[in-house]
Amino acid sequence: MNFLKKYKVILLIVIPVVILVLMRAFSTNHFMNDARKLAEPSFSGSNIITSDKLSQLEGEKLLVILGKDTKSIEAKTDRTIRISPDSILVKENMKILRNHEGPVLLKSSDNAVSVRIWMLLSQMGIRDLFIVAEESEPEVLKYKFRPDTAVRPEL
Repeated sequence: MNFLKKYKVILLIVIPVVILVLMRAFSTNHFMNDARKLAEPSFSGSNIITSDKLSQLEGEKLLVILGKDTKSIEAKTDRTIRISPDSILVKENMKILRNHEGPVLLKSSDNAVSVRIWMLLSQMGIRDLFIVAEESEPEVLKYKFRPDTAVRPEL
């Protein structure tokens, strides 16, 4: 009993801190922690698919048109939904994406929007997620790289 009286203030601080640390450690995190594993499809280009290769995907395909896309490939997919990019994380939209069995295809008139949404949904744990692109390698350098000769690195 003497021990409790002596260390009462310390115990009142340490016990809640330990409880909060344990709650944080065992809680579910909505985002993946392994950045290297998450970014691997981007580096290899396996997350990008052209519209002519859609038939190679197995399962029911869900096409998510982000924003106002004028050119769509709805005929080659089983289901199509139109979602605004700013409302992709709305509970109803996330429920549709999580409950879908098969590949989810992201299509937008701007590939940058599709890539951002792909990264966000990948972090949220959505699997079998692809970006539909017009070209097979949209990030290919079209010009020869020439370093700036006016800038001198500091010695």
